[in-house]
Amino acid sequence: MKFRHFCLLALIAFARYAEGAQETNADTLYNDAWYAEEGLRDPEKAVLLYKEVHAKFPASKDVALKSLTRAAECYRKLGNPAEEARVWEMAWKDYKEQIENSDEYQHEAIRIRTAIDKALAGAQGIDMAEAFNRILDQMPPQQLRPVRDSVLLQAAQQRQTNWFGAISSLKFAILLSVKLQDEVTAAKAQSEIGEIQLEQEDYFGAIEAFHEAQSYRKQRTVLAWNQMRMAEAYRLSYMTDMAISTYDDLFRAYPEQIEQVLWAKLWAADCYRELGQEKAALDILKEVAESTEAKNHPRQALMARILAGLEKPPAEFNPAAKDSFTNDEFYFIANRFKADGDLHKAVQFWKSSIEASVGKDWPYQMARQALYLNEASVKSGKE
Repeated sequence: MKFRHFCLLALIAFARYAEGAQETNADTLYNDAWYAEEGLRDPEKAVLLYKEVHAKFPASKDVALKSLTRAAECYRKLGNPAEEARVWEMAWKDYKEQIENSDEYQHEAIRIRTAIDKALAGAQGIDMAEAFNRILDQMPPQQLRPVRDSVLLQAAQQRQTNWFGAISSLKFAILLSVKLQDEVTAAKAQSEIGEIQLEQEDYFGAIEAFHEAQSYRKQRTVLAWNQMRMAEAYRLSYMTDMAISTYDDLFRAYPEQIEQVLWAKLWAADCYRELGQEKAALDILKEVAESTEAKNHPRQALMARILAGLEKPPAEFNPAAKDSFTNDEFYFIANRFKADGDLHKAVQFWKSSIEASVGKDWPYQMARQALYLNEASVKSGKE
């Protein structure tokens, strides 16, 4: 009897071990698929890996469901709406209860339900879409423009209370802007979609939105800022290497966008510092401080000198006119104080960075994380 009991316990332990190993393997394969999709920009390879996760690890429901949603997005990127709809339907069929009962998947639930409805509409839905496009093509710009502007206003009003509705409105505004051949507004609307997803902490969605904005190639100023935001989304996803790579792409692709390049170099240096690559960080900071553009961009040059230890950080920092970069400056000064061993001042400036942020504007999340990790040490007197 004791032997049977021992065997039963052994089987239960082995089953739990196998279940944990399965989840680990599912996560590993999912990460490989995501890297193929976003890192290698290879949706064909990614979709095969995502489908493999679902096939091999159906019991790991969170990872399997995420894999199906990403596989559907890959099919969308590949221009295969039939497979996209089929995968969404599979997700809804296999994980319907989980989706409906989990706040985490409400976004996916809406998208899946919409995709299925479109699939069920079949040819009629396609005909309606084509007819809608033909109507827009026939409308003169003087009629389209007020409609587009009204939709943008609606998106702005929805942003605080119905972010999903705001994204839908922005997508419609993009369609109308393309019809109007207004790439500037289309690029800005696409960027705003990425901003909303960043606010919702949907970092992978934000990366995709910012990447899609790259199709508006003529809007170089907008795209350079987009590249910075994409790097920030990677960093918030704990993919600091990808953030550095994205900053490097900005340096190469938009050298004429001096303001964005200089800010990006400061943040690239911060990434290197986070990875413990102090020499690489210092080299970039000295490059900014000594650049020929420093005279025309004194703010970035000052931050570079402070971060490089070439100039002392200010004990108090109250610029006459606060703007969207004030919170960046507070964050950098806090990091300098921390490097100098003055954690009290660092905490003060991280708090100032949070207070100066608008909503969850960058680097709000980074400052909050730094404050969380360091404020307890200050309160306990252990620096």
